[in-house]
Amino acid sequence: MAKVKKDTLERGDYKEKIHAALYKNENVRELLLGDTNGKKPTQIMREFKDHVKSHLFVDDTILATGSYIYYDIVMPDLHTNTKKCQVTLFAICHRDILDDYTKDGYKGNRADILSEFIEEALINNPDVNRDFGIGPLNLISVYPYNARELYGVNMIFEVPNFR
Repeated sequence: MAKVKKDTLERGDYKEKIHAALYKNENVRELLLGDTNGKKPTQIMREFKDHVKSHLFVDDTILATGSYIYYDIVMPDLHTNTKKCQVTLFAICHRDILDDYTKDGYKGNRADILSEFIEEALINNPDVNRDFGIGPLNLISVYPYNARELYGVNMIFEVPNFR
């Protein structure tokens, strides 16, 4: 029997790896959830899932003032033996809290700092970075994200993989 070809296999796999890496990063959790001391792990995970989504449907999804991460996986180039996988990620904050967060060693508004935390969680952590594709996960672009109530950045990460 012929092997079934699954070019889209990485979509779900990458989403699970990204979610886990972001959850493990204390800075990301603290910025998204605030102080979690005294909360049970199940409560923290439930609240985290309210702020981190593996899709890009933002309109009418965010109803509360807060900070959020939305992401999805794109495969813009499929070749005979290799494919390019991209992670499109929105690091966004409600405009009412955009300028009320600081952390020593980080600069900019809440969305800027959140994007640095995400980069640390996905790129600067070698155990996570090596867990994707056949090469390192690289940040290739950062663009502003601007909506009526939300502001942040659209981060694009890229990694090569076998097809």
